[in-house]
Amino acid sequence: MLVTALLWIFQKIAPITSIIGALVLFSGEFEGYELIVGAVLALLGFIVGFSAWGEMVPPRWFWVKSRLELFDNRIWNAFSYAFQFFLIPCAITGITMIVDAF
Repeated sequence: MLVTALLWIFQKIAPITSIIGALVLFSGEFEGYELIVGAVLALLGFIVGFSAWGEMVPPRWFWVKSRLELFDNRIWNAFSYAFQFFLIPCAITGITMIVDAF
C-alpha cells in the first residue's frame, strides 16, 4: 500500500522534475556530484521501475487501451524510471537556483 502511494506521488511530480532536471543538465549549470548521485539514483530507479511495472498493469494485461500501450513492458518502464531518477539531483539544483534568484 505504501509503495503504491509513493509510486502515485512520484508519477505526479516526475514530469516537473524531469523538465527542470533536463533544463539544468543541458544548460551545464550543475556541479559534478549531480552526475554521480544521478547515476546511483538511476540504478535505483531501474530497480524500482522493473518491480513497479506490476503495480501499473491492469489485471488482464493482454487488454490494452490503445496501440501505443502495446509497447509498454517491464524493461521500458525500468529505463523510464532510471532516467527520471537520474534527473532528480539536477532538478533539485534547478529548484535551488530558482529559489536563490528570488
